[in-house]
Amino acid sequence: MLAKIADWQLGIVVPLAILSETKSIALVLFAFALRGLPYAASPVLGSVIDRLDKRVAFIGAQVQQAAVMLVIAVMLDQTVLVGGLLLIGGFGSVISTITGQFVVIPSLFEESARESAVAKLASAIEFSKVVGLVLGGVVFSTLGPGVACLFIAALYLLAGLASTGLPPLPSQGSRTPLLKDLTIGFRWIRKREILWLVVAMAVSNLAVGEMETVLVTLFGAAGVRTILVSGLLAIGLFAGAVGSRVGPRLLPSLTIERRIVVFQAMSFGALLVIAAPGLIAKTVGFALMSFALGASNVASITYRQNTIPVALAGRVNAAIRMFITGAIPLSGFLYAGASKLGTTVFWVPGLLCAALSLLVWSLYTVAGVGEQQPRSAEISS
Repeated sequence: MLAKIADWQLGIVVPLAILSETKSIALVLFAFALRGLPYAASPVLGSVIDRLDKRVAFIGAQVQQAAVMLVIAVMLDQTVLVGGLLLIGGFGSVISTITGQFVVIPSLFEESARESAVAKLASAIEFSKVVGLVLGGVVFSTLGPGVACLFIAALYLLAGLASTGLPPLPSQGSRTPLLKDLTIGFRWIRKREILWLVVAMAVSNLAVGEMETVLVTLFGAAGVRTILVSGLLAIGLFAGAVGSRVGPRLLPSLTIERRIVVFQAMSFGALLVIAAPGLIAKTVGFALMSFALGASNVASITYRQNTIPVALAGRVNAAIRMFITGAIPLSGFLYAGASKLGTTVFWVPGLLCAALSLLVWSLYTVAGVGEQQPRSAEISS
C-alpha cells in the first residue's frame, strides 16, 4: 500500500509541477503519459518476472522507482528530462503492478477465495490512492514540489523494505526461451474469452485511463488551489475504494461477465456527467466513474485469475496488460490532442471510446458467447 500511496502522490505532484513550469495542459498530459509507455514492453517484463522470485522482483521495482524520484526531485525545472525519467520509472511501475496483482495474489489464495482477496486488495489500493492524493496535495502546497518528490522516493523505499516480509515466491516449472514465453503469452490473448476482454478494456482505458491526470491538470489550469484539487479527487477515489470493496456483492445473480457490462454502462454515464461544465459536475462524475471502475476492476481481474493458470500468470497477464494498460498513456495523448480542439469537443473522443468499449463487451456477453470457459490446463502449448 505504501507503493500505491507513492504512486498517487506522484500523480498530483509531478503534473502540477510541470504545469507550473510550462503552463501547457497538452505538455503535462504528454509528459505524464510517458510513464505508461513501458507497458508496451510488458510481455518481456512478464517473462522476466516468471523467471525470478516474485518477492525479489517486487522489491527491485520499488527501489528503482525511488531512485528515479530522487533524480526528479532535483530536476523538476527540466521538463524534457522529467518526462524521460517518468518513462524510466514506468518500468518499475509495470513490474510492481504485474507482480503484486496478477502473480502474488493467485499464488497465495485458492481460486474460491480470490475474488474476496482481490476485492480487499483493490479496496485497500483505492484507499491508498485517497491518502496519497491528499498527502501529495498537502506536501506540495506546504513544502513545495521538490520536497514532495523526496517524500515519494522515501515511500517507495519503505514499500521495498516492507516487502521483505513476503514469503519467497520462486519461479515454477522449467525455464523456457524468451521467444517461447512471448509466444505463450500472445497465444493466450487469441483465446476467445481473453481477446474480447482485452479489446473492451483497452478501448475503455483510452477513454478513462488518464482521467485523474486530466482532471488534475484541468483544475490546476483553472486556478483551483492544490489542496482543493486533491480533496475533490479524493472524493472520487474514496468512491472507487467503496466500489472495489462492495463490487463482488453487487448483482450476485449475474455472471462476472454480465456484471462487467453493468459497471461499464455506469462508467459511460459518469463520463457524460464529467463532460458537463462546472466543478461540481466533474467531481460528481468522477466519483461515479471511480465507483464503477473499482467494481469493474475486481470483476475483470478475478475473471483473468480464474482463466489463466498461475504458472503462466506473469507472461500472459503481461501480454494482456501490454494492450489494456498500454492504452492508458494513449489516453493521455488522446486528451492532449483534444485540448487543442477547444472545450466544446474536448470530451468527444473519450465518449466515443467509452461507448465503443461498452458495445464490444455487451456483444460478447449479451449475445451469449460470454460464458466463461473452465480454466484450461494448458501450460506451454
